Amino acid sequence: MQFKMLSQLVIFISVIIPFTVAGQGSDTTDTVSATLLENSSMTILGSSTLHDWDVEAADFSVQFRVPGRWFDSDRFWAGEDIEELNVTVQVGRLDGGKNKMNRDLREALRYEEYPEIQFSWDKVIFSGTSDTGRTAEVLGSVTIAGEEREIQFNAILSFNEWSQIVAKGQVTLNMRDYNVDPPTALFGVIRTDEMIDLTFELYFEGDNSVGEID
Repeated sequence: MQFKMLSQLVIFISVIIPFTVAGQGSDTTDTVSATLLENSSMTILGSSTLHDWDVEAADFSVQFRVPGRWFDSDRFWAGEDIEELNVTVQVGRLDGGKNKMNRDLREALRYEEYPEIQFSWDKVIFSGTSDTGRTAEVLGSVTIAGEEREIQFNAILSFNEWSQIVAKGQVTLNMRDYNVDPPTALFGVIRTDEMIDLTFELYFEGDNSVGEID
């Protein structure tokens, strides 16, 4: 009788424990679509023979899918956990504060034919830490005016007191790499430099919706 009871107990444990462990792990591995918060920003910085200039991306979206545990602590972060990281910028909503500047920039980017600038991630590698967060190397591709090019840049990711993921960084691009002629003015007297810097400061909360700034 004791042997029969012991056998039944062993069978019960072997069946129940795997389901219990799997159930406990599912809460930390579920993937969430992060919500991009309104205080996020993206700006293009450039220079010309006359002065420096900046253009705000007034309408952009980010699709960012990571495990839910990312919003518990940054010690859970691993680059291979990212399931989606894509950025879309609406060219028609690039705003430099002046109508002519906006028009020249949109024409240079041929926005009627290519209304969006797109970034698609390939890999994110966390490479260390700094005073402001964890440093990451980001590899992916950017499509501008229909031309796709591979890029690589560094970013700082941090976890703030409101349990938000904050991503900051800067990407340097050459407009000519995308067959974009830098805008000119006054019959070419004023020339825009072909090198531009795209800076970003993005704030995310864990949610099931897709973030968009508009």
